[in-house]
Amino acid sequence: MTFGQRFAPRPRDIVIRIALAGLLAGSGAVHAQSSATLYGVVDTFVTNIHPDGKPSVTRMDSSGLYASRWGVRGTEDLGGGNKTTFDLESGINSNDGTFADSNRAFNRQAWVGLANDKYGEIRFGRQNTPEFLMSGSFDAFFAATQASGWNNMSTATVRIDNAIGYFSPTVAGFKFSGLYAKGAVSGGTPLNQDFGNQNFHIALEYTHGPLYLGINHEEVRNESLPYTFRRTSAGGYYKLGEHWQFYLAANDDKTSDDSVHTNVMSGSLAYSFSVASRLALGYAYMLDHVSGTGHGNASQIGVMYSYVLSKRTIIYTTYSRLSQRGTRNNLALNGAAVVEPSAHITSAPGGTLSGVQLGIVHFF
Repeated sequence: MTFGQRFAPRPRDIVIRIALAGLLAGSGAVHAQSSATLYGVVDTFVTNIHPDGKPSVTRMDSSGLYASRWGVRGTEDLGGGNKTTFDLESGINSNDGTFADSNRAFNRQAWVGLANDKYGEIRFGRQNTPEFLMSGSFDAFFAATQASGWNNMSTATVRIDNAIGYFSPTVAGFKFSGLYAKGAVSGGTPLNQDFGNQNFHIALEYTHGPLYLGINHEEVRNESLPYTFRRTSAGGYYKLGEHWQFYLAANDDKTSDDSVHTNVMSGSLAYSFSVASRLALGYAYMLDHVSGTGHGNASQIGVMYSYVLSKRTIIYTTYSRLSQRGTRNNLALNGAAVVEPSAHITSAPGGTLSGVQLGIVHFF
């Protein structure tokens, strides 16, 4: 069981019972039960980031540990172990009240699906990728906050449009998920007929007692780029007793034209002083196989302390030091879904970034 499972508050469901008696009676499905749940997260933090050779920057931002958001999810019981499901989720910037994406009403999720207790669930629409869903179990920082080298150095696809997703039930500890999307426009551009918008993701997870393991592979094509991006990642954790939890993760990121080829290796651990109090430490290293301007290896150390104030509220603080080598200076201290891209705060080539962070999260 991860920290997120054990300690993260379960939002108090605000259940809206939808009165569909007339419609259901007309369709003969008078016994179907429908519900919709309003939920959300508000995460705001203050940070100070100091790049080598430049003045430090202090600012308030949103989405350090969890992405600030609100959403509506729901189900309808169709009988016989079948149900319809949906989720509409929109990112918000809690520091200034703006939308995380002004071009979308629901930028994080917008899908509808069919689920069966025995055979799993199929979803249609904009969805989180399997890598995104499992990556929090690869890292003591939940693949978020500035302290997570795994988050800062990785380039995984987070979510995709026009997708068909399948999520299996758990059988003997194993769970499979897959996602495919051709894109809104098929085919390629006149200059790039071999490529179109296309996403392919598969993942397998295994859980047994204190052990969790996961592996993911994705191939992403974008008609505006002359290559296919391929990523394979694997990781997991082991929980030792009531206090210790150890995490390991590694990936291989590569483009078909060899303009990008990196490996990230991450090791981290967490110690729970109590149910509410938790300390995480971690180290990540990036190996860059491509030479030239903007390339080079990198490493990061991170520390995070979090305290659960209540079933709904968490406070957290982090320290990070990200060292870039060679001519690389394009890595940044990020978070779950920060408003101001930390890429705007860069060091000189081969320099370091150090940062502190203090935030509060509230669930509803």
